[in-house]
Amino acid sequence: MDLFHEEREEEAISRIKKFEKIADKMNFEVAVGFSGGKDSQVVYDLCKRAKIKFVAYFNHCFESSTTLRFIKEYYSEVIWRRDVKVGFIANIRLNHSGMLPTVTSAYCCENYKHNPKYNDACKILGIRKIESTKRAKRTTLMVKNKTQLKKMRPIVNEYFKEQCQSTGANNILTLNPIIDWTDKEVWEYIHKYKLPINPEYKENKRIGCLVCPKANFTSNYKVLLKYPKLIDCFIKARDHITQSWVITGDNQDYSDDKVYYICRWLNHSFMPFTKKQEEYYKQVKNKYYETTTNSNNNNRTNVADDSRNECNTQHNRRV
Repeated sequence: MDLFHEEREEEAISRIKKFEKIADKMNFEVAVGFSGGKDSQVVYDLCKRAKIKFVAYFNHCFESSTTLRFIKEYYSEVIWRRDVKVGFIANIRLNHSGMLPTVTSAYCCENYKHNPKYNDACKILGIRKIESTKRAKRTTLMVKNKTQLKKMRPIVNEYFKEQCQSTGANNILTLNPIIDWTDKEVWEYIHKYKLPINPEYKENKRIGCLVCPKANFTSNYKVLLKYPKLIDCFIKARDHITQSWVITGDNQDYSDDKVYYICRWLNHSFMPFTKKQEEYYKQVKNKYYETTTNSNNNNRTNVADDSRNECNTQHNRRV
């Protein structure tokens, strides 16, 4: 890293130290959100280097077994906790009558992320502006609401000259120390300090929920190729309600094609496939039926076993 990047590091560490002073004045613990992804790894390491007192929490819900093993092996100090009693798949069936979450009704985000059971008063996150248009509007320091912002303005102004916004979040105060970092800067930091790399990055650009209806099928299909039996999990969850598997206004050739339905659902909540995505769907469908056939013949491949374990893990996980 050059001088510019070293200044980036020092700036982030300075932000973290100031944040701890504010938390101390408020008599609150500093909590660090940890996901096992590159951004949270960098933030965790920066907090260590800043020598502040903090506790790191991993709110697990629908991560891959690879990510779970990675966190257990390299980040044993991180505390695991869950905001709901059941896993992602079971939540669909038991708490939402088999209705799948969508872009307009993303109850999964509400259940696991935006309305957590554990509300940390002062939290540090690895959010970055470049990740989405919504996050592009975020600031380094965020306060729960305008009332809290007005109340805390004297303390905040004592340490931060940067803009502070009210967000409606559950945390009273949130710090995003690497809010303005690029992907390149994050990876350079990881390589510079020889931080372990989550094996999931070998196949995917993002770490987090295994699949997401808010994402497009292009980003979800690799996971379905690796864990094709996840489709069975969603099918069984949705079979909990009596509805057809026909997508309104869609090609009747796919009527009651459950695999197609699930794949379309995982394309930004039923957006039409592009030609490329249509090919991806066919690959996933072939892998799904290949795995199903192998399972029925008791000739289970590693992929089939891993996929089934992933399905069972996501369905049965409890605190």
